[in-house]
Amino acid sequence: MAAMGPPPRLLTGQVGAVKWHKDNSKTIQKANELTKDCGKQALDLWRAPLEPGQPEETPYECKARKESWKFKLDVSSSGEVKRTPPEGPGVTLWKSKVKPPPWVCKMSPPCFRDFFNTKNNEYVTQYARETRQVVSRMRQALLEINEQYKALVRERERLDATLGRIRQSLITNRQTQVIREHRPALERVPDKVDALMTWEKKELLRQKEKLEGMMAMSEEHLKALGTCRQALETACDERSRVLDLMPHPLRMVLLEAGRDSWLKLGRPSSPWVERNRTPRPDPIGPYTPECEAALEDAQRLTFLSKEMMLKVKEAIKEAQDMRHTAHNTIENSLQGKRDETLCHKERLDMALGGTRGTLHRCQRFMHEMNITRGMTLGPDSSKYLETREKLTRPMVQVYQRHVGTQLPEPAILNQSTALLDLSIVDTANNIQSLQDSRAYLKQRIHDKETGYGVDGSIKRLRQRRIHPRTCLQETLNLVYT
Repeated sequence: MAAMGPPPRLLTGQVGAVKWHKDNSKTIQKANELTKDCGKQALDLWRAPLEPGQPEETPYECKARKESWKFKLDVSSSGEVKRTPPEGPGVTLWKSKVKPPPWVCKMSPPCFRDFFNTKNNEYVTQYARETRQVVSRMRQALLEINEQYKALVRERERLDATLGRIRQSLITNRQTQVIREHRPALERVPDKVDALMTWEKKELLRQKEKLEGMMAMSEEHLKALGTCRQALETACDERSRVLDLMPHPLRMVLLEAGRDSWLKLGRPSSPWVERNRTPRPDPIGPYTPECEAALEDAQRLTFLSKEMMLKVKEAIKEAQDMRHTAHNTIENSLQGKRDETLCHKERLDMALGGTRGTLHRCQRFMHEMNITRGMTLGPDSSKYLETREKLTRPMVQVYQRHVGTQLPEPAILNQSTALLDLSIVDTANNIQSLQDSRAYLKQRIHDKETGYGVDGSIKRLRQRRIHPRTCLQETLNLVYT
């Protein structure tokens, strides 16, 4: 019995059902269309964000843009066909044979949160570092302002002490003039010392006015420094609020940033040193306009403080030099006046000695003339042995018995007696003149001694007042009125 074969229709046709084949074809077609749609959507997502106000692109522009991403066909001389991606930056998709530009995807990747956290942390760290640098700069400025403040206070103390010395010298000048008024009238003749005292008073008043002006100017500058210091402290406290998680080696921040000083940070840096520039003022940035104003004010006041201290030092030196120069000049003049007074006193002493000898001789001569006058007038009693000298003696009486026998003895005696009386009067006048001259010389010697002592006391007073440890209270305790 022969075997039976399958029907010819079943051997030549499809085995599966038509519906089954259609279903599979539809499934595959849907999968392909879904794949194409997903690719198109992916390409649509892979695009740059539109700027505000920019119109949407047309389909033709979108198609032309996508066509520019496709690989180019290059045919070699041997006939080999190669596909090469377009030149320029972009993301090469080898499977899709396209190369879109490096645009930002609209969809957030899975690591978007971690990425943004990292970027935000970097931004916060950079902000904190810049703020720390600003705080370091303001701290350095604050330290510099404090040093300038303390230095200016010390200079003001020296200026005040110098001003006190000038006032003390003015009081000493007044006291010196009053004390010199206590000299005798003949010794109060205006001299070089009086002219120097007037010049010293004028110079001291000029220096006093100048130093008082410097005191007022430095006081205003101290107020400005205090205001600037308060502004820097406020700005530092406000800026330091974001530095809690940052280390605070503020003294080394500027050195690490390549800066040697907080002054003139906008100057061109050296080609061998890389320095970060000063940021622009930003109201919401690390370097605010308030910080810039405080630093600029600190920089201006720093240079002004240095100029102010130089002026104060020059004024102090000028006042001290003038005071010592006036003291030395007046002291030398007083010493010269004392030497001259001593020389005149010695000469007066010599003149007084000569007057004393002359007066003694005149007095002896006066005594001798008085004795001679007594002998010329004759004896007053008959008991004297010289009674024989009278004109009534026997020899003269006998001679005068004749007429015309008068002797010239009485006339001669009268003339000699008159001359003797005149000489006695002249000698008495000379003795009185010598006594008056002696008293006058003694008075002048006493005046010279008084003037010498007054000038010496003034010299000692001025030497004591020029000493640095002399206080103003000691000067005021002297009663000079």
